[in-house]
Amino acid sequence: MKFLRPICAIALFAALSCGAQKIDPITQAVLKGYTEILDKNPKDYETLYERASQYLQLGMYPEAMTDAQNALKFTPQKNSDLRESEYSMLASASAALGDYNAALEAINNALALSPTNYLNVYKKGNILLELNRPDEAYRTFSSMQSLKSRSQEAYYGMAKACIRQGNFSEAETLMKEIETAAPTNPQTFCRLGNLFEEMNQPENAAANYIVAISMDNRGNAGLQELTNLASTNYKAVASALDFAIDKSSNKPMMLFLKGSLANRAGAYSDAETCFSRLSTLPDGNTAGVYAALAEARFAQNELPNAIEAVNKAIAIKPSAANLALKADIELAMDNTYGAIADATEAMRADANDIDAYLAAAKAYIQAGKGKEATDVLNQAVMLNPDNTLALLLRAYTNQELNNNPKAATGDFNRIILEEASSFPAITIKAIAQSKTGKKLDADDAVKNALDSNTTPEDLYWAAVYYAQTGNLDRAKELADKAVYDGYMNKHMLKSSHTPWLNLTPIAHLIK
Repeated sequence: MKFLRPICAIALFAALSCGAQKIDPITQAVLKGYTEILDKNPKDYETLYERASQYLQLGMYPEAMTDAQNALKFTPQKNSDLRESEYSMLASASAALGDYNAALEAINNALALSPTNYLNVYKKGNILLELNRPDEAYRTFSSMQSLKSRSQEAYYGMAKACIRQGNFSEAETLMKEIETAAPTNPQTFCRLGNLFEEMNQPENAAANYIVAISMDNRGNAGLQELTNLASTNYKAVASALDFAIDKSSNKPMMLFLKGSLANRAGAYSDAETCFSRLSTLPDGNTAGVYAALAEARFAQNELPNAIEAVNKAIAIKPSAANLALKADIELAMDNTYGAIADATEAMRADANDIDAYLAAAKAYIQAGKGKEATDVLNQAVMLNPDNTLALLLRAYTNQELNNNPKAATGDFNRIILEEASSFPAITIKAIAQSKTGKKLDADDAVKNALDSNTTPEDLYWAAVYYAQTGNLDRAKELADKAVYDGYMNKHMLKSSHTPWLNLTPIAHLIK
């Protein structure tokens, strides 16, 4: 393990906590401007190219592909530089959509216009790897050396091709060249980590990601890779982090990192150990540490201890997130009016924090206060019209407390129209379907999801669906399998009261 440099724990926490970002208002305005120009002149190939580029950056790949194809239709043949860029963009969008044959055709067209474009040669090599053509990929990556001597990208691509060929010995030799080419660049150790993952050496992969994190003052390099690895192989990541904690001069950062990843991976006992230890250190007496400690204890159903930790977080920083967390814990302890008070404070602390409104709604529902629950849920839906949890809670309130089945049906139908990819979203959508007489569709959706999603958390959410729709034997079977496979959120298993999203019908049967 290399020397681990200090990193800002606050930046690390922010990076770990961030989710997918919505399109910001400035970008929305730019896209609107492009669209207005194209409405007047649909053949404006330069604007088509610019909008395609913006779509590609936003991950809107079908839109990027369509604009790139249209730009190519109208760009003059003599404008070869722009056409090359358009073909390259089309290759990227096609690859992102999984159409690697189309991506290869596009990148070959780009290279026909400029055979020595270094980035396009690299892109072609990676497309060939996706097409499982490692011999051709190796030759393509190797040709990059003539364009740039001691090219790290070439070594990296060649190493990946060797691994696909089963030639680990040459891959390891190339990995040494990768490190020698740029030994102080965090990206080097991200790449080494990627290669170790491909070689099925997760602990070595984790160790290299940790080095990358320690070398990057912003803490971004390697963090997403380590997080992804922890979600599938937490034990390997924990082992590498234990070594780092023992050897690092910056134990607080490493403890925080392990605790955060443990919470994410559902290893709540490890998380509690890390954050408890961290809270005793001079740099660890922070609201973020105590809030994370509260979350770990909450998940283990250690409710009084969770309250103690979240109170310390609130004493340092009475944020909406910390107050909403306390409200959820209070609710699990059946302190309904305490939860209402905390959630109300959370809404005052930040009128745009949707979790504060959801915490308040759950508390009002538990208290039987339908009007108050509806009021805060209306605010939540105004903040985020696509939040299916808010819609489901509002449907429950209207159906069960307000005697307004028509309004409930409206929200069920809105949920059904939403795309659902994660298992919690699939469960919410399936419950909405079952409530509107489409139970066969709901059963099929959950069954199909189970065919390809079998993590412990996925099994838990499938169990929730069956528990809420009357198939208690199937719910018990899936809940038991979730626990056997490592699902450790005892709160969700035993004491969650979230309407229509809990295991209450079988909670007494779960070990």
